[in-house]
Amino acid sequence: MTPILRAMAKKSKAEVGDSQEIPASWLPVLNTLQARVRAFVEGDPKGAPALSPKTIPTTLRELENALPLDEVDLSILIVSAAAAMDVEIGALLKQLGDENDSNGPTVDTVMMLVGLHPLTGEDRARFDEASILCVLGLIETGPPNRALLRRTVVVPEPVVRFLLGNWEPDPRVRRALLFPEREPLPQELLPQVFVPEVLPLVLRARAGTAAHDFVRSWTLATIGQEPMLFDASLLPSDHDAHQIALRACARDAAMLGTVLVIDYRSAPSSLPVIDTLSFFEFIGAPFVAIVDRRLPVGSWERTAIDLPIPTLAQREQWWRILSPDSDTSLARTATHLEPDDIQSWSSGGTPTLRMNAKKSSSRVQVITPEVRLDDVIVESHVRQQLEALADRVRHRSVVLDEWRMRPGGGRGRGVTALFAGVSGTGKSMSAEALAGELGVPLFRVELASVVDKYIGETEKNLEEVFRSVENDDGVLLFDEADALFGKRSDVSDARDRYANIEVAYLLQRIEQFDGLAILTTNLRANLDEAFQRRLDAIVDFEEPDADARFTIWARALGPFEGSVAENDLRMLAAVDITGGSIRSAVVTAAYYAAAKTQTIAREHLLRGLQEEWRKAGRLNFPIKDFGDWR
Repeated sequence: MTPILRAMAKKSKAEVGDSQEIPASWLPVLNTLQARVRAFVEGDPKGAPALSPKTIPTTLRELENALPLDEVDLSILIVSAAAAMDVEIGALLKQLGDENDSNGPTVDTVMMLVGLHPLTGEDRARFDEASILCVLGLIETGPPNRALLRRTVVVPEPVVRFLLGNWEPDPRVRRALLFPEREPLPQELLPQVFVPEVLPLVLRARAGTAAHDFVRSWTLATIGQEPMLFDASLLPSDHDAHQIALRACARDAAMLGTVLVIDYRSAPSSLPVIDTLSFFEFIGAPFVAIVDRRLPVGSWERTAIDLPIPTLAQREQWWRILSPDSDTSLARTATHLEPDDIQSWSSGGTPTLRMNAKKSSSRVQVITPEVRLDDVIVESHVRQQLEALADRVRHRSVVLDEWRMRPGGGRGRGVTALFAGVSGTGKSMSAEALAGELGVPLFRVELASVVDKYIGETEKNLEEVFRSVENDDGVLLFDEADALFGKRSDVSDARDRYANIEVAYLLQRIEQFDGLAILTTNLRANLDEAFQRRLDAIVDFEEPDADARFTIWARALGPFEGSVAENDLRMLAAVDITGGSIRSAVVTAAYYAAAKTQTIAREHLLRGLQEEWRKAGRLNFPIKDFGDWR
């Protein structure tokens, strides 16, 4: 149970106890109100005792401190709630208002008891839909087809329970309420930024900034209480339903006398964050909105606070505190993991990939790497380039953030590389191996779903791809990227002009990406030269020589090690095919062997090799070199 709920549960038991009696703090005001209503019923309003501010219960004073409520608002709430608290008072109110079928007093009756004048616009406005009491759902008036004075005033049951010291979250928003079980990280381990005390506040934060810990720590330091933290993606997305849910959230936070925090980062972009900020500014409630760094927030742009990515030293401390048995080197590559994700690692879970329902894309395939760099057979200089790429990702926090050696021009913190070489030379496998080496997933872009013949659609599709992974730690792979990043053409018609615009946009967007992006191509010359200049690394993959092919054959036969003699492997390695073809040949041989219910033998490997030779469209397979293999 969250500290908020623990505190409220303790408070409820202390005030209410097990007898379900009315709390002692309410007895004086209810006794006074009962005498006052009775005097009005008996026609002696001058003899009616007044509702004294000294008798206002503690729970109402807490609301007054949290919201712009005055003594009159509190008195309205007392009179309206009394009907649900005390049967005798409810009966007297019905008698006074001549409303035998109503669930509460009429507006006219409440105004009479509170001392408001029915012909004064300011007094009538306290029961209007735009009043603070109605906006937050502290009172409800109806039915709407009646004249205002004849409408019934009802206090919703959740509010009544709160006033009696028995608070529970509103059922309409409970599923979106977050329940942090641990204390927030110390302030020295969180982003160091100045936060003004003026609310509402916009907090721009990407994944990995510990935004929840930051706002909890700030609220505890400011008001000494935990905030109420909601996930907007779990609130209704329909505009009207969302506004109703916001009122319930605000009411619950006001009841607890704390700051309301709503995290919009995973919510649909259609949710009106600007309207939400205006609403909370109007009611004067303390509110913090956590938003994605790209989300427009109107006039709040000037005062929005940007949370930076924590330093490497801070993240390493997160791992030591939250997952002490883990390797702190993960702090170098898992820069977008939140503290709760790190803690789940310690408890045996898997840190969230953050590919939630809203951000996940059918254009991106998420792959869990099964290989490392040691599994890739390439030339030594290629291996050195791959290791250098991994080091770029591991040490970018130091070089780019702490040493501030960013290239400028709107570039992100990411690394971009091109893998060039004929098919089967290990480009895609190397991308997966890099992801495995860094301990992150591989995001493979389905290019067929990205490229579109209609003008502007390719850009939209690619933007969806980047948005779906920009808050994730992973390797983004554009396999056979010639279709996306081909050479820009001379403008001869409108379609050429738009094609060039698309390429220019893609060049700009990939530079802003904050991760490791890898593009593969079978022919490096097909890529635009301007694009090649913007790459951090270009790795040329060569076809393997005989020694490399021998190693690939041996590795591919891993489960059947020793079933084929070394001399036989040398004969297989003498055939000039790529590493990808070798692996495919071994898989084909395994199927031939399985069909005969026996282990892999020379004849199976020969058949697999011949299949790959034919698939490549090559003739004159050197069958004579294999003698009696058949």
